[in-house]
Amino acid sequence: MSANLVILAALALSARAQSVPVDFDQGTRTKAVLQAAREAVAASVPMPDVAVSRGADGGLFLYGADCGSLQEQVSALASWKARLGETPSAAPACRCDGGSCSVAVDGVVPETVDALHGLRAGRWGPNCWNAALVSAKILPVARFSPPEEMTFWMGSPLCRELAGAEEPRPGDIVAIRDKAAAEVHGFVYISDELAFSKNYLTTVAPYALQSPEEVFGEFPVAAPCRKLAGSSSPDCPAYANVFRCRSLGEYVVSLGRALSREYVSADSEVLAAEREVSALEFGWKSDPALRARGPEILAAIVSRLPALRTRVEAEMKAPAVPEGERLLWSGLLHRIDGIQASIAWF
Repeated sequence: MSANLVILAALALSARAQSVPVDFDQGTRTKAVLQAAREAVAASVPMPDVAVSRGADGGLFLYGADCGSLQEQVSALASWKARLGETPSAAPACRCDGGSCSVAVDGVVPETVDALHGLRAGRWGPNCWNAALVSAKILPVARFSPPEEMTFWMGSPLCRELAGAEEPRPGDIVAIRDKAAAEVHGFVYISDELAFSKNYLTTVAPYALQSPEEVFGEFPVAAPCRKLAGSSSPDCPAYANVFRCRSLGEYVVSLGRALSREYVSADSEVLAAEREVSALEFGWKSDPALRARGPEILAAIVSRLPALRTRVEAEMKAPAVPEGERLLWSGLLHRIDGIQASIAWF
């Protein structure tokens, strides 16, 4: 086994260990613990008032008992879309038939959500933390994100944790953590009726608009612990912090100066590798020709990463790098880690 494959195998074990019990089935004991927790909260999890589905033409629809409640969700989705710098279109009129109402929301959901809802990857890898970060336009590409990448960005100047008295807004990120403050799951809050989440990194788990209660049904957090400011308390074996984040683009604009050519060049190389890995993760089952070229593509990426990492580390430590840009170099290192961890799942 080559040195690169040894490193990647170690990354796979590390990534999987850090994702338990969220994104990796560790066996009977883990399943039993999760199942017991789910059963403990099942009685308190109400049925969702809003359902989401694709129509025969691929259009995205919300379904509910009445148009009033659906309009509230349309407004929340449009608010999130506008917050991301996208322009929501007017939603078609809500229609009711036989006690059920529906409204098309293609034009009011963020573009990333419209593209991802219902999508399943062809390989294990793309996961919850990445889904939240991509939806917030902090990361550019859907792939596997290690928990450290989630922790890094939530603790960065792009994001701030909401105080206990602050109400979440559409587009805020919810980070579920355990009593040791380790990342367990991440998703996007839209309203009390809607969230956006990829609940597991398996190929059967889709990206989905769903009820927050459905998310908490999979990753149980007691109601008093669901918006806990700061670290956990003894009464919360799992808890949720809520963060309000700017996009990476907004942060760059706030720096008030052009990024260095060195950073733009490195970012372009990292992005190219991310896109190649993502294409393999999502096209592995559906594109036999791409799958056949997969080992060659992955080997080429692996061969480029060490030099790219060395370059990024050197630039990040250079005294002349402005502090605001230094954060972006750190982000590139986390993205390189994410690429390596993604490759480890192949």
